[in-house]
Amino acid sequence: FKTRLDEGNDIGVAARTVREACECGMMESMEQARQAVQRLGAESGDFVSLAEATREIAIVSRYGDVRKFDPEPLLPLLEELFVQACLALVSASNCDNEAAKKILGGIDQVDRVSLDWHEQVEEDLWIRELQELAAADHLNPLLSGFGCAILLERNLITNEELSREVSRRLSPGIDADLGAGWFEGLAKRNRYALLSRLSLWEELAAYVASLDDEQFTRALVFLRRAFGDFSPQEKRSIAENLGEIWGIGADAASEVLSQELSEEEEKKIEELDDFDFDDL
Repeated sequence: FKTRLDEGNDIGVAARTVREACECGMMESMEQARQAVQRLGAESGDFVSLAEATREIAIVSRYGDVRKFDPEPLLPLLEELFVQACLALVSASNCDNEAAKKILGGIDQVDRVSLDWHEQVEEDLWIRELQELAAADHLNPLLSGFGCAILLERNLITNEELSREVSRRLSPGIDADLGAGWFEGLAKRNRYALLSRLSLWEELAAYVASLDDEQFTRALVFLRRAFGDFSPQEKRSIAENLGEIWGIGADAASEVLSQELSEEEEKKIEELDDFDFDDL
């Protein structure tokens, strides 16, 4: 453990060392790791590393009594890391889609800590940062959509507010990268709440219909990713919503969309491989 701490300057690694040393009953090593986390935390502005460290310290603090040690000395460190992670979120979210994938996991980690330790950490600060992320137009749209999804999950967005935001994000003329990317983030959480809102699917259908061929092809990248891990039942629910919107009936839409693709349709999908997505 000491060698690991001496050779590294990653706060996430140091926080994992705190947990592992605790699990091994090596309290002296755990204290050395705790000091390293505190030192590195004061210097770090990396949201992903801070989020990981916050989650690791939260786990040790939660189950410290099971390991027969007093977790009380770790609580100020947990509070400090939580604040730093919160304050690093918005600036970190001004990023490309590759970096956004890692940040998604960090957001989930910090959000779980805020729920588990709401009496200990500054949950109001986390909510304010999420609200800023969800409302921003200049930050990564995937992350803005994900922030909106968490607020919706916490019942901090009304149906009217959600409808306005969906309408704004998916209005005609919005680039596919922005509109479909935002919806991809929104669809990553609380899907039952999304499936039950017909107005959301009306906005999405109108948005897709407004795209030209090139924009539609670009939007497919994000929309296919958004729906890729939906369950068959969730996909049927979407089809039924679309059937109502298109006026063909829920059952008919579900039946059509569940059919195997034709040879021509398969060819169209294969053509996506030739589309230039390098700038996404």
